Amino acid sequence: MDAGDSALVWASPGVSLVSKRVLASPVSGPLSVAAPQPSPESAGVGDAANGAGGAANGALSRTPEVQMAEPLAASPPWIGDEMRYRRIMTPPVCVEPERMVTPDVAQTYMHNENLDPRLVPNFEMDFDSLEHAYEFYRHYAELAGFNIKRNRKRDKKESEGQEFCCSGEGKHKSKVAVVDRQRDHTSKRGGCKAMVLARTTGVDGRACYTHIVLEHNHKLVPTPSMTRRMRSHKKQDPAVVKLVDTMHAGHVAHVNVMRVLRRFAGGSENLHLTERDIQNRRAAQVREERVDDIPKLQAFFRECKLNNPQFFYEFQVDDKNVVKNVFWSHASQQGDYADYSGVVTFDTTYKTNQYSMPLAMFVGFNSQLQNVVFGQALLRDEKADTFEWLFKQFRACMGGRDPIVIFTDQDPSIEKAVREVFRSTYHRYCRWHVTNKYRLELNQLNAQHPGLSDTLTSVINHPLSPAEFVGAWEAMLDKYSVHESRVLAKLFDERKMWIASYFKEIFCGTMTSTQRSESVNNVVKRGYCDNSTTIHEFAKSFLECLEHTRENETRETYNSQGPSVPYTQYRYDKQLARVYTRAVYHEFKERFLSSTAFFVRPHPNKANYFLVSHTRPPTEFPWLQHEFWVKAIVKRDVPEESVFECECMRMEHTGMFCPHLVCVLTNLQVEHIPSKYIPKRYTREAKVATAFDRHDRMFSGPSGETKASRMLELLPDWCALQQSSVMSSEAVSKCKELLRQALDVVKEIPHDVGPSAPTAAAQNPVQEEQRVSASAPPVSNTKGGRRGSVAREGGDAVPAPHFNRPQTTEHTRRCSTCHRSGHNAATCGREPPPKRPRGRPVGSGRGRGRGGRKGGGGRGYVEEDDIDEEDYEMELDDECGSESEY
Repeated sequence: MDAGDSALVWASPGVSLVSKRVLASPVSGPLSVAAPQPSPESAGVGDAANGAGGAANGALSRTPEVQMAEPLAASPPWIGDEMRYRRIMTPPVCVEPERMVTPDVAQTYMHNENLDPRLVPNFEMDFDSLEHAYEFYRHYAELAGFNIKRNRKRDKKESEGQEFCCSGEGKHKSKVAVVDRQRDHTSKRGGCKAMVLARTTGVDGRACYTHIVLEHNHKLVPTPSMTRRMRSHKKQDPAVVKLVDTMHAGHVAHVNVMRVLRRFAGGSENLHLTERDIQNRRAAQVREERVDDIPKLQAFFRECKLNNPQFFYEFQVDDKNVVKNVFWSHASQQGDYADYSGVVTFDTTYKTNQYSMPLAMFVGFNSQLQNVVFGQALLRDEKADTFEWLFKQFRACMGGRDPIVIFTDQDPSIEKAVREVFRSTYHRYCRWHVTNKYRLELNQLNAQHPGLSDTLTSVINHPLSPAEFVGAWEAMLDKYSVHESRVLAKLFDERKMWIASYFKEIFCGTMTSTQRSESVNNVVKRGYCDNSTTIHEFAKSFLECLEHTRENETRETYNSQGPSVPYTQYRYDKQLARVYTRAVYHEFKERFLSSTAFFVRPHPNKANYFLVSHTRPPTEFPWLQHEFWVKAIVKRDVPEESVFECECMRMEHTGMFCPHLVCVLTNLQVEHIPSKYIPKRYTREAKVATAFDRHDRMFSGPSGETKASRMLELLPDWCALQQSSVMSSEAVSKCKELLRQALDVVKEIPHDVGPSAPTAAAQNPVQEEQRVSASAPPVSNTKGGRRGSVAREGGDAVPAPHFNRPQTTEHTRRCSTCHRSGHNAATCGREPPPKRPRGRPVGSGRGRGRGGRKGGGGRGYVEEDDIDEEDYEMELDDECGSESEY
């Protein structure tokens, strides 16, 4: 044993167990610790020497080869060397000897003697049926504390009666060899003889007990915490099960479901469902959901068509009639497109269903500057013909109206489909996707040329004309000597498709990228679906997501009912505060604040022209324009004929006043803004009248009530009744009796709420749907997302189950200095940040620290500035989508 090693010294019952550091002697050999010797001979040495190796009731023995370095001190272990006596331990509690005796096989156990004799089975009892006899015995078993079952041997011949026995009846016979068993099982079957035999007594079906055995060969557990886990005593109340199913549909975790049920039941003892029962029910629901996925999707679409005939859906099948693509759009989405159809972003996302089918969405923005989804589709692949089919279905659904501009990914397949279908639509690339496509190469360039990223962002966002953009680009290449970069050359070649300087005359609103689609993707995947969701459940969850966004829009619309508080006392500011929605007016206030950084000078030769200059021209980027010509013709007699134009063309591009125009409006004391400069989509009257009902759910009665509204109407009375009844057992019994009577009366009343009358199309499903096969689609191998494995069953490709499949995530290596990918700290051009040591200060620890540094340096050094990967993604998004006051 080396110096510094420890040995545990076992003392007799009268002495505490001490962990003592034992120093090895020069003599080699093992050290043995002898058991305590209660004999007087062994204890005498200890008494004589007072600690020379023993105590009054025990001693430490040595082998001939080993000698102790020093005797065991008799003084308390906490006195003396603290490093040698560090802790005091007590021996573990041992099992009492009488408990080690094997139980008597002949011993029997009965129910509690305090149990009411009227609840104990006897031969004089008479029941209406065998089922009533079983229920009585089950209730007795619950009070006694054991589980029961029906003996299958007696079930086949009802004339012979039925045997209800303890679940410990018989002996367990394993059907799996021990070597092949994957997990251990226990069996409660120990040959218990407790049972009752019930027989029918006559033609009327009445029954009685003809054989009764109440003795058990095992202990009974009548506590509620144990009986609630027995299968025969689990009472699955339909109302509780419905509540559990509702919470599961809302993606509530099992532990939270149990918390809610415990609060309702007043504790786990009063709850007959365990957490394992809830997990098993959810697993069974998942298995049920995966069966007949496509027929269930068709049934859901037919239901939506019944609720609102404006609902649109379409399937595309392959040569085997298996679903290839599906597109659908609700009535509310089509109404949104009628209001805000000018600008659309189209994007695809992944990991939303168990077949790995990409989710494609058409997204826009409403008068509150919130996201709205016009239509969605699930696709098998991302080929040009697939996108062409999808765009045709979207165009047919929206009445043949093409959007003004559509932003998409930089995908040749999408570009070809847009060119074929949306012939009158401007097609542009998303700036975020363009820069993200070359993200690795751009990070490498920035590592080699510090400051290039900030300059590139400024060049992309700020130049106001194509000529200025080209000049700024050339200046950037000269400044950093990156003329040979292929990435920058590709970005420059595609500039007309993604640089706003080349399409400022096109109205794009507040969208110049598919970042709105990306935010909708996050909402859908975080709260409504995952990569194990079936298609029909995804369609239902997506409708709930639409209702969630509709609720946000309704809340903002309600808050925008009254006029916004004017930011200033200018007449035109008060007008915009009355007309704009609250969100749009907030954006205008930001523009007004930016306008205070400019001053106005009239043109010396041209009337109605003004030069708006920045008070502090930027010096870091010399190509940034800081002077703008504004044309302002103010006709106070006929305000609607006034003209306002700015060189930056931000008014034409976004539909909102730029800071330069706001500065001129303030300088000229304009009182009224012409209506042609206030887009309707930004006002409180943005919605247009449609020929169809926008509501997606049409369950209403003759007075316009819905089932949900009627449930809310009954809820206060039910809660008051419940709170008053639980105060006494008599009140509970009376409440149950009255509720049963009320239920019998209510069931006789005919229904007046339900789906609208089925149309001819709903009664006779379309031929396109009839030829759709019920087979599940194969797992898609897409450009993005993971590749799903495919299982073969009957020759058809079916998705492998994703339930509880371990997920793998990619890890991007980043530089520890600048936190960017593509290089490391050795090749990074930036200076490393200051470092700080972790761990104890020098001299505060005991010896060396974990990191091996002398003086307790801890586990090494770490950097002060740690940037999370998600924060870094958000910073890049801001760089690509930021907008300047210039």
